[in-house]
Amino acid sequence: MDYCHSDSVQGYLKELVHLYFVKIYNQMESYGLHPGQVAVMKALDRKEGMSQRELADILHIKPPTVAVSIKRMEKNGFIERKPDEKDQRITRIYLTQYGKKINQEIVELLQKNEEELFQGFEEGEKYLFKRFFKQMIENLRMSMPKDAKEPDVHFHGMYEKEKK
Repeated sequence: MDYCHSDSVQGYLKELVHLYFVKIYNQMESYGLHPGQVAVMKALDRKEGMSQRELADILHIKPPTVAVSIKRMEKNGFIERKPDEKDQRITRIYLTQYGKKINQEIVELLQKNEEELFQGFEEGEKYLFKRFFKQMIENLRMSMPKDAKEPDVHFHGMYEKEKK
């Protein structure tokens, strides 16, 4: 089988990821967000008051990348920075009320997107699909060398990587 051909699993995955990214990109653009900033909002929704370093660690991205996102998100009113109460050298990051509202809208939008993805699927098929994907992810993890390097570019930043 020609694994570069569109009729391979890899071809279908590539097309699915591309189409989904285009959809998300356009949806997030209407909010004034880049898709990569969604992960920042999700992380702050789970644990407010993180430092830029903590955010970078959780999202597995470089601190300068976080700094650029934070600056843009602050300018657009999604987040605010406050000095740490105990250590003034540390700045803590919080979602604003507006940021919390938009984050909730995005959560609902992503749920709707997933429903659209699975339109026409029965519950058992959805379960199997997710199970197959989990198995493929595990297969890839097991086949990679422990010292495999990750590129500086992340796959659109929509989802945080699981900590191992």
